[in-house]
Amino acid sequence: MGLGAGKFVERFDVVVIGAGGMGSAAAYYLAQDGRQVLLVEQFTVGHNRGSSHGGSRIIRHSYVEPEYATLAPHAFALWRQLQAESGVHRLLGDTGGLDFAPPDYPTLLGRMATLDNLGLPYRLYAQDDLARDYPQFRLPSGWVALHQADAGILSATRCVETLAAQAVKRGAVLREKSRVLAVQPDGAGVRVEIDGPAGRQRVLADRAVVAAGPWAGRFLDSLGITAGYAAPLRVTHQQLTYMEVFESARPLFAADRCPLYIGLPMPYFYGFSIWERPGQVKVAREVDGPAIDPDGERSVDANAVAEVEAWADETLVGVIPKAVSTEKCLYTLSPDGHFLIDRHPAHPQILLAAGFSGRGFKFVVTTGRLLADLAGSGPGDYSSPLWREIFRIDRFVTGQAQPSVDTANL
Repeated sequence: MGLGAGKFVERFDVVVIGAGGMGSAAAYYLAQDGRQVLLVEQFTVGHNRGSSHGGSRIIRHSYVEPEYATLAPHAFALWRQLQAESGVHRLLGDTGGLDFAPPDYPTLLGRMATLDNLGLPYRLYAQDDLARDYPQFRLPSGWVALHQADAGILSATRCVETLAAQAVKRGAVLREKSRVLAVQPDGAGVRVEIDGPAGRQRVLADRAVVAAGPWAGRFLDSLGITAGYAAPLRVTHQQLTYMEVFESARPLFAADRCPLYIGLPMPYFYGFSIWERPGQVKVAREVDGPAIDPDGERSVDANAVAEVEAWADETLVGVIPKAVSTEKCLYTLSPDGHFLIDRHPAHPQILLAAGFSGRGFKFVVTTGRLLADLAGSGPGDYSSPLWREIFRIDRFVTGQAQPSVDTANL
């Protein structure tokens, strides 16, 4: 079965396509389970062209949907296990979190109801109390703040690099700068065509995991998912601004004094303590822009930057409301806003993970663990404690798809 002189066909238990957050986590847990794993990345681990890079992401319990709220404790536990096992510091920082909104805002009420139902503690701050405990925030008249201590920051790039490194340490093979040209069923297994530094190569495996982030739609198209089971994924451009904090206010914005913060009424503004860069905070607005090509150029939207600056001027006391730099990343949205994590309906040896929008990074570890569970079980086995019915790939044809209620994709 050679591909020409000097070429040979390699065989693995599982090929994982994409070494962003989800793919690196899947490779890590598959290798932990004793599988022979090939992890393929078209760029390099930690690259900044997709959705898994950067110095900070939100992790929290406060969701309207119980499916995500009940996953959060698993995510916290798995991140802490990874941090302890790897010895890498500051993967997860416990800062607490604040949600700002009018007291009757539906998303706020829904998050409080879910936290109540799950017995997760929180505190609802009136304005005067918030000003006393957290004077770095200024809210519109009559607004309240939902505080939950069990929230924090994930150092995204460091997390991905650690997951990939731990996967390799456990025996996974990592191939960077290698583009997957095709994934095809091959009997009960799969055939994967790769073009990398050594030229074109064919790999055979029992399973394939497609976790290609903004590029996942191309694989779903080629595998018949888009036409048969779901509308196309939509990739949008997001941007993040960094602002200086006055020196006198920096103690208030330190990670041990400043929770992460989310303004719930649309458009959603959110931000972090001083975490990535000395003396600077990251503040952003979630942008629901037009669909874009993930390989296209991405220019900075000056109007969106101006909106973030205006929000910071109104809300953050002690921050100089002027962007000193702007970074870009991508969201990949499913038609209903929920994750797609499932086996291919016709070819269960191919696993799909896509559509994680902005809320996905905190669940990188639960998604990776779930993919490993699905890869190690039979086609109809959904017994993993991390499985949720809203992840099903066939929900769009069975009429079970329900739009996400908690639309703040953070």
